[in-house]
Amino acid sequence: MAAPNTKTYKVSITNRDILRMALPISLAILVPQINFITNNIFLGHLDQSGEALSTAGITGVYYLLFAVIGQGLNTGLQALIARRAGEGRIEDIGRLFSQGMVIALTLAFAGIAITYFLAPLALSWSLHSIALRNEA
Repeated sequence: MAAPNTKTYKVSITNRDILRMALPISLAILVPQINFITNNIFLGHLDQSGEALSTAGITGVYYLLFAVIGQGLNTGLQALIARRAGEGRIEDIGRLFSQGMVIALTLAFAGIAITYFLAPLALSWSLHSIALRNEA
């Protein structure tokens, strides 16, 4: 009688392995935040009326909206690619990557069009200060 083929799927993960994966992701999230903080510090000292700082806050939120959309697309695409790799369907990874690039470029062009055509209209509805609206 042959011995049963038992497979164990235990993975030994150390804290170093976790940090090696988490640190680049954390730094990618941290860098834009440092940029926002630096902009706010300089703009806070530059402008005594607060209009430049207000403009930076409004445009920062607008930028963050597009960054979150891109981050969500990236995370979803990574999960799908990892799933295909885990299933051993290596040939599908290239197709998924190509489709992801097409979707990302389409979203980028749509974001540019929305910013160019619809953002001034939305800002004119929401901002009452003409000077702040023009700066934003």
